[in-house]
Amino acid sequence: MIVKWLWLICTLIPAPFLFHFYEYGQHINREDAPFLLIGTIAYIVLAGALAKDMNVRSVLLANVATAVLSLLLAMYFIPNDGGWFKPFGRDVVVMLTMIPLLIGQLLVRFVLRGVTKLMHAN
Repeated sequence: MIVKWLWLICTLIPAPFLFHFYEYGQHINREDAPFLLIGTIAYIVLAGALAKDMNVRSVLLANVATAVLSLLLAMYFIPNDGGWFKPFGRDVVVMLTMIPLLIGQLLVRFVLRGVTKLMHAN
């Protein structure tokens, strides 16, 4: 039960918004974004590991809610800089960022479920 709550909390973190908020902030300051890749991979692995016992429908619904939350936050906190978010614009880019995050979570979930089944089969 506690893992389900941890999964829900982790999944509802607006990762696409945080990704672009950090990235755009570093761009404005003319600095690199050194923690972007590491933080994103850590989030994918953690959310995917916590989703191991969740059904796919729940994972998809929670990620849709996260995408909508990220879009709303981006509309208020990230300027729609046409030069930075070319060619799609800020809103589409934030939504498109959710796709690799979701695929990564599902992939980690799939691998961990397979490993768990193999371990219990022996």
